[in-house]
Amino acid sequence: MTPFSNIRVSRRVFLRVAASAGVGATTLALVGCGDDDDDQPAPQPAAAQNEQEQAEQQAAAQAAQQQEQSQQQAVAEAQAQQDQQESAAEEQAAQQQQEAAPAEEQQEQQAMAAETSGGTLRFSALGGSGSAIDPRNIYSVLAYHSMASAFDFLALHGPNGLELGVAESMTPNEDATKWTIKLRPDVRFHDGKPLTAQDIAFSIRFMGDWETSPYFAQQWADVDMANMTAIDDLTLELPMLRPRADFLDASLALYAPVIPEGIEDLTLPNGSGPFRVVTNDGADGVELVRNDDWWGERPSLDRVVTVPINDSNARINALKTGEIDFAYQLTPTIGLAEQDNPDIVVERTSAGGTAMCFVMNTSFPPFDDPRLREAMRLAIDRQAMVNGVLLGQGELGNDLVGLGLTGYHDGLPQRTRDLERATELFAAAGISELDIVASEVAPGLVSSAELLSSQLAEAGVTLSIEEVPADAFFSDFARILSTPFQTMYFVNRPAAVHLPSFVGSNSVFNPTAFAIPEFDEALSASQSTVDDAERAEHLLRAQEIEWNEGGTIVWGYTPMIMAYAPHVTNVNLVSDGLVKFQEIVLSS
Repeated sequence: MTPFSNIRVSRRVFLRVAASAGVGATTLALVGCGDDDDDQPAPQPAAAQNEQEQAEQQAAAQAAQQQEQSQQQAVAEAQAQQDQQESAAEEQAAQQQQEAAPAEEQQEQQAMAAETSGGTLRFSALGGSGSAIDPRNIYSVLAYHSMASAFDFLALHGPNGLELGVAESMTPNEDATKWTIKLRPDVRFHDGKPLTAQDIAFSIRFMGDWETSPYFAQQWADVDMANMTAIDDLTLELPMLRPRADFLDASLALYAPVIPEGIEDLTLPNGSGPFRVVTNDGADGVELVRNDDWWGERPSLDRVVTVPINDSNARINALKTGEIDFAYQLTPTIGLAEQDNPDIVVERTSAGGTAMCFVMNTSFPPFDDPRLREAMRLAIDRQAMVNGVLLGQGELGNDLVGLGLTGYHDGLPQRTRDLERATELFAAAGISELDIVASEVAPGLVSSAELLSSQLAEAGVTLSIEEVPADAFFSDFARILSTPFQTMYFVNRPAAVHLPSFVGSNSVFNPTAFAIPEFDEALSASQSTVDDAERAEHLLRAQEIEWNEGGTIVWGYTPMIMAYAPHVTNVNLVSDGLVKFQEIVLSS
């Protein structure tokens, strides 16, 4: 069924309808006029009157017929002329469209640019503790956007594959024991200094320092730091301490911000990104202005102002009242409530979609008992979670991250609820009470803990919930890594990217502490194997081990839900959900 809003009436059809209406109106006027009694002529003899009336009626009828014929002829002639003109115009337009088809996209962009005038984007998301914009210590979604606008990256994972940043190429040797990075020649930092290979070497050491960057150093632990070599100003060689065939996906394109050698100020940092930080209130409220010397396509926006609003209901209300232009990461409830609001645009996207989780720390009691971990997997009703927490706006999880992406192990059976078996296992493990830490760092996580409480009650287990404010949750990594049971979300990334970062002995950030030798061996083999098919097999094995024995319960996947004013156009994201401010256009 075609929506009425999509039905378009051409000018030709409109004219034909109008012409028909005009003829009908003329006819009605002729036959529908009445006489006023005060204007009647004097009475005449009947015969004469009849003859006269007949003559007058005949004359009137002839006049009416002539008038109608004349109008019909005029309409027909006008319509024929209009049809001829429109046919010629349509043929010419079709020919022009065919000739201009290859340039259509460029013309649309030019037309859009002509209708815009820079402007300021007011962007709001969950904030954090604020202060410095230090790539080693980013604690909030809002700060991540500010950092990613001020600093460039070597590359990023985009929704359609790898998106190169300041790197022109990043290639391994035959056995993946050395990687070579070649840089663009036209990159300059905000202070005018050109980007060199020495800056990239500094960036890797900057992010790989265990003392100052404890949560990202593991990502660079396989680089032989002492023997990094700048072949020339634009070429850097990275020798590896072990083969890393996956190093591009798992490190170089994961989180590799480009830092100028010797950087000191991280409050108003000197990056090379599309925007410069000009004010920083220390609470994630940052003002960014366009970097006119950026190497990429010149951003349309003049400024971006980040506005920390930690409650998603407050964010959507600020958008509706015009206080902000863009409300990022909203709840499913808001998405449904506002999806038909003509005054805002609600968008759901898989870019930045998240795996909604409960994580059990396998190194702390009581979750060091595999019976309890199995009981938890069987007690949870995943479909009820998707229906109740995400309001059906999501997909069922199966305890692995990477659904729908390359390398995901879709050969494992879908876990379903087995309340009877879960009750038996809880009893065998001696568990009747549990505690969970919940935080709304992703919309729906607190609700998921509340629903879990009712589900566990059916298995005879009482769940107590401790809620941590969303803006404080990621500010204390030590607390996260020592919490036995908590809500968590992960950006949905390919298994080859997710696992090295969050699972195993060498992971960057492992809230489950799951790192048994069998898993480490399978993951290490997948990282070092050059052959694609063999590497994929090792990766499947690593996922199967985590699925069977690990501490992550992925109950569902939710899309990124965001809303913005209609004048905000050309909104694009990379796979982690990062909004590209440099591509946004504000219509006039």
